[in-house]
Amino acid sequence: MTIVNRWYNILEKMVSQPTYSLVDMRSELDISMQTLQKSIQQLNDVLAPSIQIISQDDKLMLEVYDYTELERILSGSLKRESDFNSSSKRIAYLLKRLIKSTSPLLIDDLAEEAGVSRSTLNKDLKQVKSLAESYSITISGKPNRGLEVLGSELNLRLLYIHQVAPYFEGKTLTEATSSFLETLLQEYKIPKETKELLRKTISIMVERIYASRVLSCPIPYYRNDLTETPLVEKLIYHIEMTYKISLSQFEIDFLCFPFNIRFIDTLSKPSYQSEQVANIFQGIVKKVKETMLVNFDDEELFEEIKSHLGPLINRLIFHVQANDIFHGEVQTQYPFAFEMAKIAGEELSAIFGSELELSEIGYLALYFEMILRKQNSVVNGSRKQIAVVCTTGRGTAAMIIQQLRRILGNDVDITQYSEEDFNLDLNQDYFAIFTTVPLKYKDSKSPVIQVNHLFDDQWLQEEWQRANAFHQKNLETVSLRFLRLSPQKTYQQYLLNMVAELEKLQMIDEGFRNRIIDREKKQSTIFGGGIAFPHTINQGYAKTILMFGKLEEPYQKGDDWIEFIFLVAIPSEIESKMESELLELYDDIFRIAGEPSLKEALRAVETETEFLSFSKSKGVF
Repeated sequence: MTIVNRWYNILEKMVSQPTYSLVDMRSELDISMQTLQKSIQQLNDVLAPSIQIISQDDKLMLEVYDYTELERILSGSLKRESDFNSSSKRIAYLLKRLIKSTSPLLIDDLAEEAGVSRSTLNKDLKQVKSLAESYSITISGKPNRGLEVLGSELNLRLLYIHQVAPYFEGKTLTEATSSFLETLLQEYKIPKETKELLRKTISIMVERIYASRVLSCPIPYYRNDLTETPLVEKLIYHIEMTYKISLSQFEIDFLCFPFNIRFIDTLSKPSYQSEQVANIFQGIVKKVKETMLVNFDDEELFEEIKSHLGPLINRLIFHVQANDIFHGEVQTQYPFAFEMAKIAGEELSAIFGSELELSEIGYLALYFEMILRKQNSVVNGSRKQIAVVCTTGRGTAAMIIQQLRRILGNDVDITQYSEEDFNLDLNQDYFAIFTTVPLKYKDSKSPVIQVNHLFDDQWLQEEWQRANAFHQKNLETVSLRFLRLSPQKTYQQYLLNMVAELEKLQMIDEGFRNRIIDREKKQSTIFGGGIAFPHTINQGYAKTILMFGKLEEPYQKGDDWIEFIFLVAIPSEIESKMESELLELYDDIFRIAGEPSLKEALRAVETETEFLSFSKSKGVF
């Protein structure tokens, strides 16, 4: 990473999150603390006096005194002004020359232009080829002939916009166009980042048309809903009149893409309806369901997600990523939904040849989490049932109920009982029981909370959290097993050893072994974070089985690394409560993958008894 790129990484992170932990910044940039502090010092020297990054109490804070200057810098001015000897700028220059050239370019000529040796240029060309490949563009070279780019006109333009334009600002646009855009986009309240992207788009479009490099076919999967809007009509008229060119529908579609990659509330667009989008969605859902063995309402999910899918598809087509306004928290909060989104993302990447970043996966995860929650709420009842047992009079009971509603929210149904009327044996389905007197029952399927500190909000909230934890760690339809795994040569052998143990216990059917291996052949169940999650249908047991396999030594082969295997055997017929608890089980598995403290606790587990104790103490499974 060049110093200028590191500056931008730091600054962009600070802009998205004005207060940042020094430790988190160092970790995300993968540099030493000394290097980070030196980089911030250098960046502050460059940014002064308009912008400063303040370090205080192991926290970084962004202070902006001139927002115009901040916009200029974020648009790429530091990169443009950086020393031409930097490899990143040379790479941008090489791409620029290759894209604009009408004939092959010799390596020696390019080295001379860049002022570097042939060996240095060859190193740069490796990165150039890698960048080009991510846009489905090939850099072709033949001895004594030179280098040239091979790819679609659309991808060549996008490569230029995203990888060249930040370093070499186009000089195509007139001052009249700049002024026109400023007025037009202010009128429609267009976001600044959209405006900047539009400038680059117009610049490269006009330049390519002048060079007779035009778009000659529709853009696959792309939908432009803005062709006949007043904004676009004004824009087309200005461009055609100013630059004496005629824009085809293909060029107009390209011109409009900055408006179609995100929701802009001033540009009213019809609801996104497309057979192509529906087909893509069905492919995604099919893959998610097959991989995770989870079920949900396809139609309901599509109704919720289709307005997001359209702009997402457009972003993938045009190599634009959504901003991560959640700062990576979605992965932590909704681990299972995030894994579902990752699978969906892999399907989309395979279609569009553009990898989804974590921010995009995070947005998809929110939709999966929403549909899972809806499904779960239908299974469990959308409102939690609460019992209040009180012997001190109706006034006191009403006060208790009022206080509970204030703290717990409105999604609870509260039923009041006297001590005499309440029979725990007949009322086992309450999510929690609040009582002013000790109840004479030892065993309860519901947590019993004796009200001692009614007006202590923190105490009530803690007790409510305890009630939620109570339900989380009492999955009635899940059977937990534990197995230590000695070193094996293959991941498949680990699985077979776990299956053999379940066969000894007579907990799985005869075909389970083949199903788990066949499933692994179709798609790996190694999910990252040191965990594997093999799972398939089981016809030999009424409950869901979770067998936790702890490897005595971590297994690594290539990029695959495992220390824990969570093998899940799912009954062929799943009742509603079982389905709900299965989703909780999945969530817990992927939560462990992302929480170092839980993994550390699991490393200390040596027996099945200890595993069960871990489950209860940590509120998982």
